[in-house]
Parts: sequence; C-alpha cells; structure tokens
Amino acid sequence: MEMLIVVAIIAVLVAVAIPTFSSQLHKARVATDWANVRSYYAQLQYEFMETGEINKDYLKEFDHYGGTPGFTSFTLDGQTINLRTGMLWVAKEDHNQGYNILYACTSGHPECVLILPMS
Repeated sequence: MEMLIVVAIIAVLVAVAIPTFSSQLHKARVATDWANVRSYYAQLQYEFMETGEINKDYLKEFDHYGGTPGFTSFTLDGQTINLRTGMLWVAKEDHNQGYNILYACTSGHPECVLILPMS
C-alpha cells in the first residue's frame, strides 16, 4: 500500500512538471532561433552596406492574406541553419536602408515574435 502511494505521488509530480518542462524547452528553442536570426540579419545588413544593393534572392515577404510560409532554414557563414520552432520572412526596408526581418513561432505564441530592426 505504501509503495502504491509513493508511485501515485511521483505520478502527480511528473504530471505537474511536464508542462513546465515543455514550456522551458520551447523558450530555449525560441532563444536559439532568435540568436541565429539576429546573426543572419547582421550578415544581410553587412552585405547590403558593402554592395549598397538589396539581394532579391533573400526576400520572402509576409503576406497577410495568403499566409505565405516563411523560411525554415537559411545559410549563415556557409552553414545551413534550421530554425527549431519558427519561420522567417525577409523584406526590403521602407527607406532603402537594408532589410526587415520578421520571425514568428509556428505555434502562434505572440511572445515569440521578433522584428528586426527594432524601432
């Protein structure tokens, strides 16, 4: 009987811990994506400053109506980076100052959105 009570207590503790653990795991994946997206943004802006031109191959603009899917991977310093939990859209900056980047989680969490450059 005592063993059954101990197993039940452990099961309750595990049931309480799983949502917390998965939430923290999601936050860690988003933080990784954000770091990679910021590095990618720096790379795009550096290239823009050197050439003074927008490279149309990098562009994938967000479509409010059609829900155009964004990039889930990109090349950063010669390595392919796969985003862990989100998508990335790249557009020209309005005043021809380089690029704008929008990152959003595929799960739709509003706290996962990153917009570069930060205004």
